[in-house]
Order: sequence, then C-alpha cells, then structure tokens
Amino acid sequence: MKLENRVAVITGAGGGIGRAGAELFAKEGARVVITDVDNRSGEQTERLVRDAGGEGFFVRTDVSKAADVECMVKSVLDRYGRLDILWNNAAATKLCNEQDRPVHLLPESVWDQMLSVTLKGVYLCCKYALPHMMAAKMGVVINTSSTDALIGQGGYDSYTAAKGGIVSMTRSMAVYYAQFNIRINAICPGFIHSPLQDAWLSDPRSRRAIEDLHLTRIGRPEDIAKFALYLASDDAEYVTGGIYNIDGGFMAFKTRVVDYSGERQE
Repeated sequence: MKLENRVAVITGAGGGIGRAGAELFAKEGARVVITDVDNRSGEQTERLVRDAGGEGFFVRTDVSKAADVECMVKSVLDRYGRLDILWNNAAATKLCNEQDRPVHLLPESVWDQMLSVTLKGVYLCCKYALPHMMAAKMGVVINTSSTDALIGQGGYDSYTAAKGGIVSMTRSMAVYYAQFNIRINAICPGFIHSPLQDAWLSDPRSRRAIEDLHLTRIGRPEDIAKFALYLASDDAEYVTGGIYNIDGGFMAFKTRVVDYSGERQE
C-alpha cells in the first residue's frame, strides 16, 4: 500500500474530490482525518471510510478560523502523534457557483468569504501543520487550485483570485520548506462532476458545451484523488513546486480546429 501507516489530513472531505481522496487514501493504508464545515457530510465520509475497512475520523473544521484549525491539528497529534500529509482541498465552491461576479458587481462580503475559506484556509492549515512536519523532517502538502487560476474565466473574479493565490503560494512554500524535506505541490482540476454541478449537467445543451471543452471527458472526483495519491506517495519523492493540470485536456482544447458548422475536426 502506498500510504501505509501515514496520517493524512484532507480538508473539504465531506464530498466531491475530498471524499474521493479520503476513501482512496484510506484504501492505500493512510489513517485519514476528514475535515469539513458540514457535520452531516463529514460524518458520512467517515462512515464510508470505516465501512470499507479503513481508519479515520471526522473533525468539524472551519478552515477560515484559526482556532478551529489549531484544534483540528491538535486532535490529529493527540490521536496519532504525527501528521504526514496535508491536502488543502476546502473551497467555497457553492459560493462561487451561486454568487461570484465580475468585480464591479461583486459584493464585498462574497469576496471576503471566498478568500477567507479558499485562500486563507490554506494559509491557516499550513501554519499549524507545517511545524510538525518540520520537526519530523518530512511531509507532503497538496493544494487544490483550479484551471481557473491559470486562464481567464470571466465573471468568477473572487474564485479565480483565491485559486491564483494558491498557485503562487504553492511555489514559494515549496522553495522554503524543501530544506525540511517537505514537498509541496498544487493540483489544478478542470471541470469535475460533483453534486454541485448536477444542475448544469442535467441539461443536454449545457452538458454538451462542457463536454466540448475537454479532449477526453468530464472529470470525476476519483481522477483528482488518484493524482493526489501519487503526489502524497513516495513515487513522487522527486516532485515538488509543481502546478499540475488534471483537466481532461481542457487547457489544451484550443489546439483543436473547429469548422464553421461547429463540428470538431482532428
């Protein structure tokens, strides 16, 4: 097993990518600490992990609040005595889908909440987890960013700002913490089908439009979890400071030729 006896904290693990990661990491031998702001979904992920024979527990955590994060890290150390892997996956995705806007229309409260959860949450989790990795002279940090951090995505200005900050922060942290044998990388998922996207994908026209942005298919949470597993494992001991698009070819889709009828051309 790739993560045998390691302790992994995954934020935003109540569903979607985080839940898929919790299940896969546990299957690969990790003791998984499931964090989410929603009790019901977090506890459900814990049950799924345990029912599959894995080990882990849920800690309700609002990653935008220092006291919550500090308490979560303490609970991990109290139970397991170590923290080997931190996957910063929590984000205000629902807020993005429903309330993000171009800046001139963007309420300040949405901006503040988006950056507080999506970017500040990465800072706080790293602030409280990294000292323990530094003491152990080893560790892995994985940050979930987005392809939206790397291209223009009109109308989602607070989300792109937060995810872009994660990209830059990942690079700078990777440089500094390499001296402690800590590897830090970011994943930029493309369009991933989770329950938050059901409304779009249930409409045939919008589904086709989204499919047409990919060279392969629409992504699944498991696609991201599998790459995170690679980054968390010793297979990736040579890998740090990287920003990885796991997006079904989304970032490269403009290399296709499209004729005037809208048909795809090879």
